[in-house]
Amino acid sequence: MVKNKIYKYIILEQIKSFFLILFSLSLIAWTVRSVNFLDLIVESGYSTKTYFTYSMLNLTNIVTKFIPLSFLISLLLTLIKLERQNELIVLWTSGIGKLKIANLFFRFSLVVVIIYLVFSTIVTPSSLNLSRNLIKQSELDSLSGLIKPKVFSDTFKGLTVYVDEKNNNIVKNIFI
Repeated sequence: MVKNKIYKYIILEQIKSFFLILFSLSLIAWTVRSVNFLDLIVESGYSTKTYFTYSMLNLTNIVTKFIPLSFLISLLLTLIKLERQNELIVLWTSGIGKLKIANLFFRFSLVVVIIYLVFSTIVTPSSLNLSRNLIKQSELDSLSGLIKPKVFSDTFKGLTVYVDEKNNNIVKNIFI
């Protein structure tokens, strides 16, 4: 009974660290990637709703990449915390073997591997497919991003546009 409480405590500490690290790293990387996606609004002319949906759908890709690193860091932080608070010494003197604690971490790592495999084989590909379909099916809200000077633009089916000059959204010499 006491051993179960100890095991639950250790796993709970590792789970808290794992999800905190995973959330933090993913949030930082997602913010950077979302800024890169601002071209969807500025240059491509998509709506802000499309931008936010596309950005959210790409979050699973980021989370999947940080799962192994988050697990490793959380494992190290948990072991360091247990060592600094002398909890490992208490465990060894109370009769709990080092192999049992190692097996506990091994079982938890198997759960993390299963989560990683589910994310990388099912969740992330389907989410990225949805994001690609969203961009394909979205309507453009602005023409200003599509028309570039001295470039033939054939964004619309059956229509090619050429603009000679463009200054502050004022176009000169338009050829359709």
